[in-house]
Amino acid sequence: MKKIILSIILTWSVGIVHAETIVDVSKIAGKSQEDVATYLGKEISCSKGKHGNKCQYNKGEVEVVFINGKADWITVEGINNIPFTKSALNALGLQETRPSFKNNFTLRWEGIQGLRSVSLFKGASKSDYAYIKVKTK
Repeated sequence: MKKIILSIILTWSVGIVHAETIVDVSKIAGKSQEDVATYLGKEISCSKGKHGNKCQYNKGEVEVVFINGKADWITVEGINNIPFTKSALNALGLQETRPSFKNNFTLRWEGIQGLRSVSLFKGASKSDYAYIKVKTK
């Protein structure tokens, strides 16, 4: 009985510690609109904004702002099942590391894996969405 309980606990904890990759932001960060569409699929919609094209994609409920023709501001929604911990970086295809800033509602990493910043925002109980800045403030 103890072995069964231990097995259940280990299986459950491994799922929490290592979130499955929803969107690998390294595959779209700094890429052209065409390259992003190759990875995420055709955009649902695009509109011209102050800084450039802003496009929405189905995969991972992603929104990308293209600044100077490159994917620069990336918002990933649909991560409501991902724990609000540093392990959430795995869901973004990034390596887990200690945040530069954290409070009860935000985890932020500065300068990780060539990105300006990655911010994770808390939802009702787990993560709500992530906001990635590639180059532009």
